[in-house]
Amino acid sequence: MPDAMPSPVLHTVPAPPVLDVPVILFAFNRPAYLERVCASLLNQRDVVLDPRRVFLVQDGTVSARTGLRYAEDAEVEASIAAFRTYFPRGHVAAARSNIGVAANIRRGEVLAFEALDAECAYFLEDDLELGPEYLRIMEQLRALSERDPRIGYFAAYGDHTAAPPGPEAWLTMLQHHWAFGLRREPWRRLREWLAPYDRILEGTDYAYRDHLAIFRWMETLEVAGGFSSQDAVKTLGCHALGIGRVMTDVCFGRYIGAQGASFHDDKFREMGYDRMGWVEGPQHHLAAGVDAQVSGIIAEPRKRHEHYRAVRLAKLLEEQGRTRLERDRPATREDVVMLFRCLLDRLPEDEAVDSLVGRHSVRQVREILLTSREFRARNPLPKGA
Repeated sequence: MPDAMPSPVLHTVPAPPVLDVPVILFAFNRPAYLERVCASLLNQRDVVLDPRRVFLVQDGTVSARTGLRYAEDAEVEASIAAFRTYFPRGHVAAARSNIGVAANIRRGEVLAFEALDAECAYFLEDDLELGPEYLRIMEQLRALSERDPRIGYFAAYGDHTAAPPGPEAWLTMLQHHWAFGLRREPWRRLREWLAPYDRILEGTDYAYRDHLAIFRWMETLEVAGGFSSQDAVKTLGCHALGIGRVMTDVCFGRYIGAQGASFHDDKFREMGYDRMGWVEGPQHHLAAGVDAQVSGIIAEPRKRHEHYRAVRLAKLLEEQGRTRLERDRPATREDVVMLFRCLLDRLPEDEAVDSLVGRHSVRQVREILLTSREFRARNPLPKGA
């Protein structure tokens, strides 16, 4: 009987871990961008997605509040179709109407932290394409946030103006909320802080938000900034609350949103995003000393926004006041007379003036007149409308 042949030695490679946090994608009317983002999610190295934990939070086309159309139905349908192509086992949460970017993102956050009861979630808009190392580095950042509960937001798209080559990635302050991770406890604190801002946004469509009211609200705070967008105000809130926002200096993704609400082709090129690239390779990793960077990243921006509140906010309010009216200030006699003349082509009766002046805001008087029978009679809808 021949001698038994020795069994061959098997060299097996451990299977990459399955991502155990939900991945929430936000989309509106850019299906071509969304398709690239979805494809990049499936091209990750050393991390595997659970397709049942991937969600599309899709905004709608027409505002239920104003009736204004912000996108074509076909664009939204194409967006959902693109997602389903890549994630047929994923979940679509489509808004029935257009609710705007701020409310749509809040909807995704509530989905992650309340409906799914996640401790942490990854959020992606449709304009940050992930390099193949992105989620692997994000998992290292998530581990850092678990060691340091001051960290709320983290991302790995990097500083495209410096673009260090790695392989060690250090931390810098997060700039935009692109392809980021967010932890539940900091989100809860920030959501409470944002409540007055959210109440202001409820008054109209997000695109026509009351900028002046938002800056007036900042007068009540210890910090302030020069922008009223949901992204900028969340940043301000994090700095006020001491919530860390960190990202790698090395670029593991690239911004592709040349066309959108915040960018156009010229601005995209001017800011250098057309030249943005990512690094690849298993040698890239978070540097061992990044923990020591967090305190400075938290402290410095708060000082900057305290300075803005003390020195620059008053000038900003003065500038805003020259071009914008305060919608919710009490209506004066002059306001009532002007609105009657502009909307109803006549002067108001004394009784109407007395019932409106000081008792209603300028916004309320305008709404009263716009919904009145007299206004509708003077401005009939065109045939077929």
